[in-house]
Amino acid sequence: MSMSATTTLALVHNLKRLAVLRLITCSGIALALWFFGQESASPLQRFGAWGILLLMTLLSLVNLWRARSHSARPHEMSSYLLVDTLLIVALMYLSGGANNPFITYLLVPIVISAATLSWLMTWLLCVLAMLAYGGLLFFYEPLASLEYQLAQLGLSQHIVGMWLTFVLSSLFIAYFVVEMALENRLQSQQVAQYREQSIQSEHLMLLASQAASTAHELGTPLTTLKILSQELRHQTQDEQSQADLDLMLRQIELCKDKLKHLSQHQPLEQSPHQSLQLFIHHALEQWLLMRPTGQYRWQEEHSSSPRVQYPQVLQQAIINLLDNAYDASHAPVELTLSWNKQHWTLNILDHGPGVAPEFTLPNRPIDSSQGLGIGLLLSHSSIQRLGGNVTLCNQAQGCLTVIEIPFNEA
Repeated sequence: MSMSATTTLALVHNLKRLAVLRLITCSGIALALWFFGQESASPLQRFGAWGILLLMTLLSLVNLWRARSHSARPHEMSSYLLVDTLLIVALMYLSGGANNPFITYLLVPIVISAATLSWLMTWLLCVLAMLAYGGLLFFYEPLASLEYQLAQLGLSQHIVGMWLTFVLSSLFIAYFVVEMALENRLQSQQVAQYREQSIQSEHLMLLASQAASTAHELGTPLTTLKILSQELRHQTQDEQSQADLDLMLRQIELCKDKLKHLSQHQPLEQSPHQSLQLFIHHALEQWLLMRPTGQYRWQEEHSSSPRVQYPQVLQQAIINLLDNAYDASHAPVELTLSWNKQHWTLNILDHGPGVAPEFTLPNRPIDSSQGLGIGLLLSHSSIQRLGGNVTLCNQAQGCLTVIEIPFNEA
């Protein structure tokens, strides 16, 4: 997931929380108006207050719809909070002004903005709320029945206001602030993942630069080896030596083909449309061509398999993992291919000593006694870019390498 996708996801979650919090507030204000603010209120106050509550409810539904459709834009959150502030000021004007205990809701948009938006927007809402609160001390439509009803219950507006402030604050902290804290922890984890991916990409770029330079330098030695191998083959009469030289020529041709593809910038070239099983068999053929002593066993065979198309780098990634498995014990590796509607899985079981308990897949080249230590890094990176993953775990027989790739069906 990219940073932009993470930002969009956080915005979607915040819109949902804002909508739920607004609906809770509308419900509380509606109940208070129904019980305390109906008798002496003028028609303008009644219709105006209920109209504003209806607008806030509709705004909440719009928030939920935008969040559900994942079509929200970064500026929307600030617009909604600004509209919330203006609507609550209008509602307070029609229902007692600063005497209405629900006026403490003006703090909510400020706190949400401080947690999610820029300092400029937060200060804008803060100044607007302070000016509105000051104005509502002098300009408002009183609700005479509010004081009368509370007096009948032996309460005062101050006591009720403190209670409502506590209720709203508790709901706000329990729902929005706690959720925001969880979101921040999730984002911190994602930032750490991005940092690991950045380190991995940096090492891959260095490897790519070195590979391009090496490809240019290897052309001449390979041509020389090919000419010498052909001359030696014509000079020798021993059949075993000729077979060895034929193998050497095929290996040299394979290296030249690989370098040619690399120089033509075709690492992402797509394989032809073919069945999944055929795609795996082609990778195995390439592996046996590069490792003539390699051996494998299928645990089961499938009569048919889905048709797929993947970049050629996936075959190379599978070859690298087969190399690692075979190098672990030089015994035949056991392969199992399976799939479902979402992805397919290739299990590679070797009979080696397994991996250390603290082993994790690398994001940089590692020390290797068998090769250059970059095969596992390249395989892991290539499969990750296709949306898949690689896991290594110890089994009783050795180490099990699991390759899981989502379908890219033809």
